[in-house]
Order: sequence, then structure tokens, then C-alpha cells
Amino acid sequence: AGGDRMENFLNATAWTMAEPKPYGLFHIVMLLGGIPVSIALTWKLRRVSDRSYHRILFAIAVILLLSELYKQLFHFYVMDNKTYDWWIFPFQLCSLPMYLCAILPFMKKSRWLIPLETFLMDFNLLGGLMALLVPDGLMHPYITLTLHAFVWHFLLLFVGFFIGFSRHGDTSLSGFIKTLPILLICIGAATLLNVLFHSYGDINMFYISPYKITTQPVFSQIMKRTGIWIGNLFYITAMCIAAFLIHRMFATIRRSCEK
Repeated sequence: AGGDRMENFLNATAWTMAEPKPYGLFHIVMLLGGIPVSIALTWKLRRVSDRSYHRILFAIAVILLLSELYKQLFHFYVMDNKTYDWWIFPFQLCSLPMYLCAILPFMKKSRWLIPLETFLMDFNLLGGLMALLVPDGLMHPYITLTLHAFVWHFLLLFVGFFIGFSRHGDTSLSGFIKTLPILLICIGAATLLNVLFHSYGDINMFYISPYKITTQPVFSQIMKRTGIWIGNLFYITAMCIAAFLIHRMFATIRRSCEK
């Protein structure tokens, strides 16, 4: 009975729409609205107390968790005929804030707190920004899923800028280096998931499956020439370089604010 009620609720919210086109009017309006609002809000909130800072991040984790639960159930009941689509398993780079923001308030005395904040500031801001700029995976023929995708990635921008503007995390070179073990752990976990579950469906966590060419633009072409493993190394290296540029951006902003 509970499953039937859930299915009825999800079907009732399955409002359809013409699937937006990347770089079409809908996409451009969302970018011009969502990105400036995310940045402006984080700048306004940059001086909140540590207690409020952690509460805000935890609240975002709850919002992400509930919206992800809706997405998973929507796919299962409405789109995928009650089978599980491994493509949407929530362990991409852009999924990590759902977990990390939830545990940060409980790590105030942990040596991992600042590296995790820095990781969110650098890598997850990168993930959110790139997904918004290359939005193929954000467009759906359903209103709720499309809004979920855009709001999710705007929240990732919010988290990254909020940490950076609030002077949390570590903008030094050593601060960036300390994020790399976290990245490697996540890459290891993503690879393990890709290996264990590839026979059950189309799974490609972090877009580094050893079995298939990535769907990411540019890198898919590189991978066709270099092979999957070398292509994945190129992809991870490029990710680190881009995250470091974001890291340097926040270091520059902080120096400018101190003058």
C-alpha cells in the first residue's frame, strides 16, 4: 500500500515539458538568474557565525538528500518501469556535497574538517559550474527533474562560494594538496562501484569507468585516441588543474579583501 501511494504521488508530480536545449533560452535564463543569485547570497552571508555556517551547510545537505530521494524514486516508479537505473547512482563528483555537508558539523575538532571544506570549495564548485555550463545531463522532459538538476548545481555553487567567502577552508598551496587524498579516496570508491556493478547496468561514477568511453565532451574524443585508462588520467589531471585555478581564485579574493 505504501508503495502504491508513493507511485501515485510520483505520477501526480510527473508534469511534462518540452525538453530544454543546451544553450537555449531556458538554459541561458537559468544561468543568468541562478549563478548571480548564488554568488550574491554567499557574499551576503559571508560573516555569519560558525554555528550558523554549519547549520546552513547541514540544511543544504538535508535539501540535497530529500531531493535526491525524490529523483531516485521518480526514476524507479515513473521512468524505468520499477527497475533501477545504475546511471543515476548518487556517487558522482556533484553528489559528494550531499554527504560531506552532512558530516561537517560533526567534525569541528577533526583534522579532516579544513581539507573537506577546501575540497568542497574547489572540486565541488568546479563540478557544479561545469555541469551548468555543459548541461546535457540537466535537461529532462519532466519539470521536477529539470528543476531538481538546476537547483542542485546552483546549491553546489552556493556551497563552494559560501565556504570560500566565509574564510573557511585553506587557500594555501598546502591546503590544496591536502584535498588530493580525499579526491583519490573518492576516485577509488567510484572505480570500485564501476567494477562491481557494471554488469548490472550502465554505471559510470565520476565518468571514469574502465569499461566505457566517457560521455564528457572533449575527453570522449581524447579517450578514443588514447584508450580508456590514459584518457581517464587526462580527465583526472584536468579536473585537478581546474580545481586548483578555483583555489587560486579564492586565495586572490581573500588577499584583496585583506588590503
